[in-house]
Amino acid sequence: MIQYLLSDAGQKEQWPLVKKHLKKGQALFFSHGFSIVFKDQTGVIPPPDVDVILVAPKGSGRTVRTNYLAGSGINASYAVYQDATGRAKERVLALGIAIGSGYLFPTTFEREVHSDLTGERGVLMGAIAGLMKAQYDTLRAMGHSPSEAFNETVEEATQSLYPLVGNHGMDWMFGACSTTAQRGALDWAKRFEAATKPLFELLYRDVKEGVETRRVLDTCSSRDYREKLQIELDEWKNSEMWQAGAVVRSLRPENTTKK
Repeated sequence: MIQYLLSDAGQKEQWPLVKKHLKKGQALFFSHGFSIVFKDQTGVIPPPDVDVILVAPKGSGRTVRTNYLAGSGINASYAVYQDATGRAKERVLALGIAIGSGYLFPTTFEREVHSDLTGERGVLMGAIAGLMKAQYDTLRAMGHSPSEAFNETVEEATQSLYPLVGNHGMDWMFGACSTTAQRGALDWAKRFEAATKPLFELLYRDVKEGVETRRVLDTCSSRDYREKLQIELDEWKNSEMWQAGAVVRSLRPENTTKK
């Protein structure tokens, strides 16, 4: 089995080398549908005599490893793109179990990459980062201190509310909070949905049509990508919001107790 787990740009670059070493009956394993689905951009076209399979854990690599060591696993999707041996499904399920998947659900390479790229740019990272920044800046502009703005925007969400939503669901959260929070959340959720739905539709269209993958391959393949990336990351790290976050995190009870 060949596990092809380089970055998406790295898979495009190294594919000619990998392809010439593939042997009949082998399995080519991916954890993301990017290179196969957008083969017109990546050039990753496997020979017809190998199995092409996918197991995509629904979490970061760090979480996959941490949960594996803890024995709890993490949910993952699986797909078969090419079944040359007649054993591709057997292989992909065995692989999913081997890497510690807590629950495996079927998908396709296309659905996996479309949903994954939308999620990363949406509520998993991009959208939530933008919403946090917008609320923090608004509170600061209205005279709230950095610590108050950060606590009401990020700290309470990540340390109290999100874990409860993860364990019980948003419906449970709506039912368990104060009537004041409940009324406001139910009303304003509809307004945020209406405001952001067109943006998510545009995002999904760009993902499906290859606009996002083209941007990824173009930028991540440039020689000075790392340097330019670090500049963008430092903008977030050094912003007032996340500098305030570093201070707030240091003051959590578990951290002050250690000191």
